[in-house]
Amino acid sequence: KSYDVMHVNIDNFIKTANAKFQEKDYPIQLTNWFSVWSILYTKPGRYHWLFQYFLKDAGVSLSWVGTGRLLFSLEWKKEDYDRLLERLLSACEQMQKGGWWEEPKANIKAKLGVEIGTAVFKNVLGLTG
Repeated sequence: KSYDVMHVNIDNFIKTANAKFQEKDYPIQLTNWFSVWSILYTKPGRYHWLFQYFLKDAGVSLSWVGTGRLLFSLEWKKEDYDRLLERLLSACEQMQKGGWWEEPKANIKAKLGVEIGTAVFKNVLGLTG
């Protein structure tokens, strides 16, 4: 019974959070498998790694090592999920205000391909010093 209540609470939290992120055009999405959840990025960006620091400033401490999977406690109530969502939204707002989620000005994959291709070509021709 407790697990059923927990799973309903988690599913509601994930749906509510994702709707808020989409409404505010934040490039993240939560996903879960029962009580295991993750944060996914919906748009490419160089500075997504900074989000963990904004989360920490908002009061959400993540593990510094591991797989990036997060766990919810069986003991959490709706108020706990609401508080987490407030903190996630606060961190998102600060990331956006800081300009860390601005769209890249150039196609990053194309620029990287040219850079790597040029380096390989120079190396093959012996033009590297």
